[in-house]
Amino acid sequence: MSKPPGSPIKISDEKLDRFSFVRAYQTSAQQSRTTTQDQIKNVPSGSSATKSKCSVSRCIGLELLILLLLLVLAALIIPIVVIVLACSVTYSQTLTYGVAPTTQCTAWSAFATSLTCSSYSLMRMYGSNDPTGITVDSSSVATALALALRYNFTYGTTYNGLTWKVGACGPGSYEISATGTICSCPTGYTIRPCIGSSSWGGINSATCGAATQIVSLHFE
Repeated sequence: MSKPPGSPIKISDEKLDRFSFVRAYQTSAQQSRTTTQDQIKNVPSGSSATKSKCSVSRCIGLELLILLLLLVLAALIIPIVVIVLACSVTYSQTLTYGVAPTTQCTAWSAFATSLTCSSYSLMRMYGSNDPTGITVDSSSVATALALALRYNFTYGTTYNGLTWKVGACGPGSYEISATGTICSCPTGYTIRPCIGSSSWGGINSATCGAATQIVSLHFE
């Protein structure tokens, strides 16, 4: 006997359960494959990890090399700076017109005693009348002038068109002059603050009875 049209098709419970199981299995398998593929995508390749490690190693090596070079450079520069600073010494005093120097003479003696370096590369004589001054940039000449002042002996030389002299002018008084003479009064550059009179020298001026000024002598 045929079923009337439009009647619902009945599916047995056994078939329905089997169909549901198959659908669930297929869905689970698809999700598993998708998860596995995503995990594979997210795992970095061995070559990328190796490259990253190599890059880090190179960076660390480069930083260490730069640090080593800086340390070597510092080891070379610092002693030079220390030597230059240790050998840099300056006499600078205000000398007054018509007045015999006193404390300025004491400072001059201390300055001469402090010229203890084995060599100097530069000497400069300057003052308020000539802030730039005149310079000896010969190491041999600058050192010889420093030694003459320290040990109180006579020395003379010509350098850069000037005749430099170191010598005695009065008891225990040593002067330095770029006038070519010792214990005289030409206009020019002379420092002798221990002379015991107002003829203490001058910078770019009269060297006896000069106007009040600052006189300076620098070695380095």
